[in-house]
Amino acid sequence: MPKQSKIQSKEPSVGFDLVEVARFKDLAKAKTMSNVFTARELKDCQQKQNPAESLASRFAAKEAARKALQKNIKFNQIEIINQKNGSPQVNFLDKAIKEHYQSVVSLSHTKRVAGAVCILWQKKSKKK
Repeated sequence: MPKQSKIQSKEPSVGFDLVEVARFKDLAKAKTMSNVFTARELKDCQQKQNPAESLASRFAAKEAARKALQKNIKFNQIEIINQKNGSPQVNFLDKAIKEHYQSVVSLSHTKRVAGAVCILWQKKSKKK
């Protein structure tokens, strides 16, 4: 019987999160948010018409990414940024995670609730 080859890539992992926007209304003005958001994220959200909705949706995306990753990394080590076309992107600031994983993320919010889904998978290892 021929030897079966092992599959090297893992299946994609999915994370999802919902948060209440009200939790972020007072926080939108707080300067102690650096333990959750990067300076870039705070600047981007403060420029929005409703910063609380933007902060809430980014927080939901960070939580969704953590769930998909299945690792307890710090929130400020996950950055949710916009690509040139406006679509959101997960930027892992931890070099080891960034080198090994790819992801896609989708954000949505109403005035009351924000949610996000993140799909994450291991990058194919480069053969030398």
